Amino acid sequence: MRNLLVPAILCALMAPAAVAQDYEPPLADEPPSEDMPAPESDMLERGLENFMRNLLDRAEPHLDRLGRDLGDTLGAVAPVFEDIGKLMDDVRNYQAPERLENGDILIRRRADAPPPPPVGDALRDMLRPAPGDDPRLDPLPDTPDAPLPLPERDPENEIEL
Repeated sequence: MRNLLVPAILCALMAPAAVAQDYEPPLADEPPSEDMPAPESDMLERGLENFMRNLLDRAEPHLDRLGRDLGDTLGAVAPVFEDIGKLMDDVRNYQAPERLENGDILIRRRADAPPPPPVGDALRDMLRPAPGDDPRLDPLPDTPDAPLPLPERDPENEIEL
């Protein structure tokens, strides 16, 4: 009770001092009358504002369409990202990335790590080429575990290791 009494007394004593101050907030600038011409900076500011407003008004339908298209694309790719996240499982199951001389980056799975989880359907479907994309490939079988046919060997394009 005594702890609350001291601040209450101090506030009561300070109140008359706060009221006694003759502080008046500064007056707002008077708006320019219409018969006086506006300064050049105001005209430039209004011109830039109108330019930007017109630009945004003209770009708005295009930006809306772009946003819808990006949203649709993200919605279509989201299951693939989920499958990739599940496939990666735990970062501790992998060694540090290694950069080869040719610029390739290898991320090897540790030998003592548990077996990797299976590839998800969305990722498998994305990696599978469409039947009409590659004329060398026959239509793919419906079973997801069937291996893809290999292209014919071309000795000119092989690298000797």
